[in-house]
Amino acid sequence: MNEKLEQYIHEITTTLTCSPQEKQEIADEMRDHLYTSYEVLLANGHEEKSATNKAIQTFGQTNVLKLSFQQVVDPLYGWLHKFALIGFILYSFAFSWILLIQRLITRILNYQSFDFPFNSYVRTQDTLATEKAFFDFSVWEQNVNFIPFKTIVLYLKAEHMNTSIAVNNLVGNFIVLLPLGLLLPFLFKRCKKLTSVVTIAFITSFCIETIQFALQIGMADIDDVILNTLGAMFGFAIYKLIMWFLSLRVQFKHKKYSTS
Repeated sequence: MNEKLEQYIHEITTTLTCSPQEKQEIADEMRDHLYTSYEVLLANGHEEKSATNKAIQTFGQTNVLKLSFQQVVDPLYGWLHKFALIGFILYSFAFSWILLIQRLITRILNYQSFDFPFNSYVRTQDTLATEKAFFDFSVWEQNVNFIPFKTIVLYLKAEHMNTSIAVNNLVGNFIVLLPLGLLLPFLFKRCKKLTSVVTIAFITSFCIETIQFALQIGMADIDDVILNTLGAMFGFAIYKLIMWFLSLRVQFKHKKYSTS
């Protein structure tokens, strides 16, 4: 055992406010990474002292690591993770039901009915349904937009529509993926970067728009994708704000314990 590496591990883990089991898990993980790096450095010709110092330097500063590990094992963070998991399950169900399943059920039930409007989710020239409407190319043309910001500008002007409808569409498309940007970083390590959240939000929105357009249960609009993605970015910003407050809480705890 390398005495300096063990001292480094001990210095970090002993100050953490968590259970002994959590401390042991963190110590084991640190030990695994540190000794792997140490062995590689020795194999590359470094002396023991040099390899030890280099391994510690590469792993990170003590104060920074203390805060990072404390943030992970903080009881409040654990509760937030549980709430995020429950929220993500409920959100996924509501998201799928409102944007896909409910619309598809309505579409199927009203497909051959002449007593109901053709489809409240798409634009049509006729007010009533026809059996061939699904295969009418003009319907597809009216329900797709590939020009960025065309629909957004139209909603902002609200010249030929009810203002409340314009606001509902703008705000609705903005907030629909906001929970995704907020919840994903709590649940998945790979989603703690903005680029990952933006990529997932963009792909999710694009797939929803494509499915809605293909089944004629909604428009395919590039502006919806833009607003959805911006909403997810705002959700990620809220996540970062929460994490900032958690880090302040951890720093306060460390100051309290260091002075006691």
